[in-house]
Amino acid sequence: MKLTNHQFIEAAFIFEKENGNRHDKYEKEVIKESNLLHLKPSELKTIIINGLNSGLYTKNNERTSAYWALSKTNDKSIIPEFKNWLKKEFNLKNETPIFQLLIALDRFDESAFDEKRNSRYFDETELNFRDAKNYLKNN
Repeated sequence: MKLTNHQFIEAAFIFEKENGNRHDKYEKEVIKESNLLHLKPSELKTIIINGLNSGLYTKNNERTSAYWALSKTNDKSIIPEFKNWLKKEFNLKNETPIFQLLIALDRFDESAFDEKRNSRYFDETELNFRDAKNYLKNN
């Protein structure tokens, strides 16, 4: 099953709801109208991970959305997957997916960004590449 970018948004909201986060009216409506509600959050997570690992998502924006959605699971057991994806994206020099993976790892309490860095923006390409390289080297 290949998810669309809109479905990744739905998945992220479902994961957040599973983790006890409260949603605003818009987010509740997205979840209510979701065609993913027949899936358990754990099944949804597995579908996304398998899609990423099988190469189903060929576009950078698809993978970026998938990484973002998975970062909402709060499931630290998938940190090794994030590390593997970071290595892959780093080797391909894919700027936006690298940034999203750094954010995801940071969300899981991994020190993905340099501790002296005082900003985190997707367009700080050199800094993001530097931090990804250092993270991969040290982990």
